[in-house]
Amino acid sequence: MTILPFLAVTFGAAAASLLTRRSERLSATIGILGLAGAVVAAAAISADEMLAIGGGELVGSAYLRLFVWLGSLVALLLALLGLLSGSHRHVPGVLLAGIGAAGLALALPDARIAILAATAGGLVGILVTIPLPALASGVVVAARELRALAVAGALAILAAAWIGRPLAELAGEPAVFGLAYLGFAVAVAIRFGAIPFHFWAARLADAAPEVSLPMLMAWGPAAFAVVALAWADQSVAPLLLPLTVERSLVVAVGAVSAVLGAVAAWIQDDLEHVVGYTIIADAGIAILGLAALDPAAWEPARTWVIVFVVARSAFAAWAVAVRLAFGSRRIDELRGWALRAPLLALGLVMIVVASFGVPGLAVWEARTGLIDLTLDGPFAIVVTLGALGPLAVYARLAAIGVGRPSETVARAASQRPTWAAPLPSRPALGRTIAGRGVERAANAVGGGLDLLRTVPAALGVNRALIASLLVLALAGISLALSAGGFGVTAAAGAVPGQVPTPIESEPPGSESEPPATTTPDGSAPASGSPAGSGPAESTRPEPSFQSVPSP
Repeated sequence: MTILPFLAVTFGAAAASLLTRRSERLSATIGILGLAGAVVAAAAISADEMLAIGGGELVGSAYLRLFVWLGSLVALLLALLGLLSGSHRHVPGVLLAGIGAAGLALALPDARIAILAATAGGLVGILVTIPLPALASGVVVAARELRALAVAGALAILAAAWIGRPLAELAGEPAVFGLAYLGFAVAVAIRFGAIPFHFWAARLADAAPEVSLPMLMAWGPAAFAVVALAWADQSVAPLLLPLTVERSLVVAVGAVSAVLGAVAAWIQDDLEHVVGYTIIADAGIAILGLAALDPAAWEPARTWVIVFVVARSAFAAWAVAVRLAFGSRRIDELRGWALRAPLLALGLVMIVVASFGVPGLAVWEARTGLIDLTLDGPFAIVVTLGALGPLAVYARLAAIGVGRPSETVARAASQRPTWAAPLPSRPALGRTIAGRGVERAANAVGGGLDLLRTVPAALGVNRALIASLLVLALAGISLALSAGGFGVTAAAGAVPGQVPTPIESEPPGSESEPPATTTPDGSAPASGSPAGSGPAESTRPEPSFQSVPSP
């Protein structure tokens, strides 16, 4: 099956959910059902299946299928958690639009159109930064986010279009390709909110609902980054240009983000800001993948992108569940949280392992592989230690969790399962066997109705427990993924095959050979490939400045 049913479900349900925002219950119901349908539709996507539509193409891949399936599943769990925590009811619609736009971006062969799709998904996310009624602080944050999205999208489109057009006499100037590559890399850094472009992202946690942060700061930018990785691998890397200055600048942004993002997360006292800065720190490693310009970086870069966004989604869910359980997101007020919420403590341990891993796990090998490909000597050691810096943040949370419970934690409700109200007793009073049988049957029906009436109240009093279970589900998914589950390394390393072009039938007995297509300088052009999928061939052509492959 092509990606078209997935896009129909996500965009259709997103539109319906957002258009019915005035009815919070209806909007949330449509959004949740749409996310559940998106999970099913994403699992049915076929790898390397092309769909011609409107003069363009939508190309499937194993990586695309895994990305949108995990994204839909994570979004569904986050949306359920958002309903428990009282987040905006139109969050499910925004999550649907975001993951749908990400899937469309990864399926489009043309990088320029893919950038538009990824940027459009980010624009829909602005809806959750402006609550109703609108506040001045929310409008300011939304304006900054809009500016960042516009600048990043414009830079990326200009870079892709610049190399894609006939360059004539500029084709012999390596600086042309260096500027385009640097522009696209800066666009990715802006989308992730990497340091020093982090000011808009740092304020996002104050305005957007907590459950929407993974989509706004991780999943949407991750799709943008995957498009950039494929574009660079297809349009810049085959030219074998040194690009020393440009690559050094990209490496610097990635390394600084990885190190200073961990430091910023350590000094924060608000859980949502801690989540935001850990996303920025992990995004720095993803940017190193863009700086490598090496075929060896193809698999670890794409593996790291999908593993880190799932792990950070689980961490964001953990922060939401902690606030729901104790009514605070200030770290200093959460002393003793682990003693009162052992399920959340277990979830945090699983998230830590999923985020960092151990030698031999996919997440560990991807991170060390990208650092080794872009840095060496003392710089590699510093960035490696910086990438492991968030461990200090988790250690701080653990140390506070086993301390003497604070007043905030002590007065929080217990997370033991409870029922909202006792069910009424219905004894059988009949004197005959037949009478008691009929009475028991009627009591069974009445007892079932009593049970159904108390379910909403039971969900309300067990919100913290249900949230902890949702966190455990997300932590388990991220842990399995970081260990190489779901076929992530195979999907990330696969190079999509080419869709064969129909050939007209030849008369019987005739022999023909496919015509050789060459560029003006006599060299074979590089084949195109999906912007979100990767290069069409694993070999690199010799550098040629007379003819440039189009994206």
